[in-house]
Parts: sequence; structure tokens; C-alpha cells
Amino acid sequence: MRRIMRTPPRWQRRAGTLFHYYLSYLFMTSVLLTMTGLCLHTVLKADRLDNQASRYLKTLLRMEGDLRADERDAVDVVSTATELTFHLPQAGNNVRWVARDNVLTREKHNENGLMTSDRFVFRKGTSLGFTAESETEVRLRVTDPPRPGHSGTDETAIAENSFYVEILLIVRPVGSLVVSPQPGPANDSGDEAAAKSEGAN
Repeated sequence: MRRIMRTPPRWQRRAGTLFHYYLSYLFMTSVLLTMTGLCLHTVLKADRLDNQASRYLKTLLRMEGDLRADERDAVDVVSTATELTFHLPQAGNNVRWVARDNVLTREKHNENGLMTSDRFVFRKGTSLGFTAESETEVRLRVTDPPRPGHSGTDETAIAENSFYVEILLIVRPVGSLVVSPQPGPANDSGDEAAAKSEGAN
């Protein structure tokens, strides 16, 4: 005859209590791990955005410096929607800026052909374009991609939802300055002649 051993009630209560403790421990651990992961994700995302902004500003400042140098030395400018050409007579060459997608290329040419080339690369989706304000004024516009969450296709809506930077370039051709005549000895001689005539009278 087999004897059936029964577990005392106190051991059953203790086993149930440990199970609840174990569940609470798992819950707290999962909450802590989730919060830690969210904090690390936020820190890494902020660091990535900071690096992108730093690279963007460095590229923009370097590009503007070269544009201003060409603007200062140029005596003539020819532009289209995607190209800008400066004529630099003192250096004996031309500088052409070419915009393709998100890349702006600076090419220096002389009578023998291409001398040097430099590229300014912006974030994917950035649009670059030149607009001629007059014969000597050109505006460069750098437009960032639309912010996340914008799904419209209208160009006006996309432009309003985008951040852009504009650089105005003014080229002053040689000989465009008009020198006004200054009063000189001719006026003095006229005054002397008038004084002599008065003395004679």
C-alpha cells in the first residue's frame, strides 16, 4: 500500500510568495533596462545630430569663404540655374561653380584647361541653385531637405517646410566707378580774375 505524502500548507504559501517576488523582480529589471536603452538612444541621437550640424556649418563657411574671395577678385559674372562663372583677369583664369543635386563643385580653369577642383558636399536631399538678380548680382540658395513627417509633394509647401540659406554675391566690374569732378585751380583762377576786375573798377 502506497503512502501519499502531503505538502504542508506553509510550504505552499512560501512557494507562492517567492513566485510573486520573482515576477516583481523581472518587471523592475525590464523597466530599468527599457529606461536605460531610451536614455542611450537619446544621447546617441543628439550626438549624431550635433555632428551633422557641425559638418554642415563647416562646409557652409568654407564654401562662403571661397565664394567671397572669387567675388572680390572677379570683374564679370555669368550665371544659370546650376552654374556660376567668375572672370578673374588678374589671375588670368575663370572660376566655375557647378551645382549638381547636393554637391557644389568649384572648378578653376585657365587657357590650358582645368587647373583645380574642390567639392562641397551637403546632406542628401539638399537642393542648390543660382538666381540672377541683375547683371552683377547673383543669389545662391542652399535648401535643406524637408523635415521628417512631411509627406506633401507641392513645391511651395515643401519650401515653407524647409530650412534654407541664401548668399548674395555682388560683382563690381572694373570701370564701373564714376569719379565726380573735384573743384580745382580753375575755380581759383576764376575767383582771381573776378577780384582783379573789381579792383580795376
